[in-house]
Amino acid sequence: KTEAAKPEFTFTEAERTQAARQEASLTKPVTVSFASGSAGLNKRAQRTIDQEIVPLIENNGSAYFEVSGNTDSTGARGVNLRLSKARALAVVNYLVDQWEFPRARFIVMGHGPDKPLCDESRPETEGLSLEQCRAQNRTTRVAVLAR
Repeated sequence: KTEAAKPEFTFTEAERTQAARQEASLTKPVTVSFASGSAGLNKRAQRTIDQEIVPLIENNGSAYFEVSGNTDSTGARGVNLRLSKARALAVVNYLVDQWEFPRARFIVMGHGPDKPLCDESRPETEGLSLEQCRAQNRTTRVAVLAR
């Protein structure tokens, strides 16, 4: 009899907590876009996850990942904080359900409007319209947390 191969890495909540205390080795803004007020993944969002996030996870086999959701500045802050966390959770649920990554590898964060990629008070500095700027802020980001 041969023993079943042991997985190269195991992932635990304790190790995830430890990894989260360190500075991310890489943070990648991944434009998994959401409609205003929505945390639903459309086909384009799923394709972005498949093409941009999955290879990042596969190329960092021992790492944990912080997936953070974000919103634009419209609407109430409390609602935006909940919505941004729901967006990050939608991405993680997809990765766990469709790609069978261990849930313990992910930290889910919701930043609401607090960490914008684009300054909505001055979108012209980025060469964008206000709506384009807001769309940039309705995204998720993935940080690699090396062990």
